[in-house]
Amino acid sequence: MKKYALEIYVPNSTSDVAAHFESDMPFSSIGKGNILNVGFYTGYGAPPHTALRVINIEHIIWQHPGAAEASHKICVFTEEVQDTHEVRMAGYS
Repeated sequence: MKKYALEIYVPNSTSDVAAHFESDMPFSSIGKGNILNVGFYTGYGAPPHTALRVINIEHIIWQHPGAAEASHKICVFTEEVQDTHEVRMAGYS
């Protein structure tokens, strides 16, 4: 069993997982407002030139009975945005 999990949810959903990843190492930080490029991943049927904007993050931490270490899951909630230069540069000045 991997210690770390990352779930990216289908846009505007809190229950439908678009992608699930597991790792023995922690995932890099993801924050509200970040853009996720999903061009390589069409598991949920994203149209071309689509990106996901992170609208919220939930951290779930638990320890299995008898396990020495805790596990950490990051749930990433999103909204669909156009994958454009303007979207990518929003917030930079």
